[in-house]
Amino acid sequence: MSDERLWHPVRLLMALPGAVTLLLILMGSVPIGAPLIGPVLPAFGMIAVFVFAVQRPDLMPHWLAFLVGLAQDLVTGGPLGLNALLLLLVQSICAGQRRFLVGRPFALAWAGFAVIALPAALAQWLIACIYFTAVLPIGGVMLQTGATVALFPFVAAPLLWLAHRLGNEVPA
Repeated sequence: MSDERLWHPVRLLMALPGAVTLLLILMGSVPIGAPLIGPVLPAFGMIAVFVFAVQRPDLMPHWLAFLVGLAQDLVTGGPLGLNALLLLLVQSICAGQRRFLVGRPFALAWAGFAVIALPAALAQWLIACIYFTAVLPIGGVMLQTGATVALFPFVAAPLLWLAHRLGNEVPA
């Protein structure tokens, strides 16, 4: 492929969701200091994968969700492959359920995300317990999930705007 086709503006625009998701993962790896509860690391990457998998699955294919999760594992220092597996599962579930979420009120998307985020967090906790061969405290996982769900509207709204501005949507 020639350099001219590689740097074509449309190709660069289609790479934007992956780049934005990676940026959100970096932002999510910086602890938010919450009064009385300490540092929290919201799962901003999961929000991005959810939004793009529901709104534009062509912009968040399986391989990209996996690579983004792998990047999150490297940034956070977690077990390698844990977030890659979880984001791949989130992408698969969301892409399969998009007909129920596309074109619905934002509150339904928010509720749908909460329904996905809690089991994903519990699976992450369970896999981490198995990996470390110890029962890890679950309070931090629940706090992270609560913060992620609470911050969903603030992160998802600009992502929805971006998903709709990047050309034609995939039919439901």
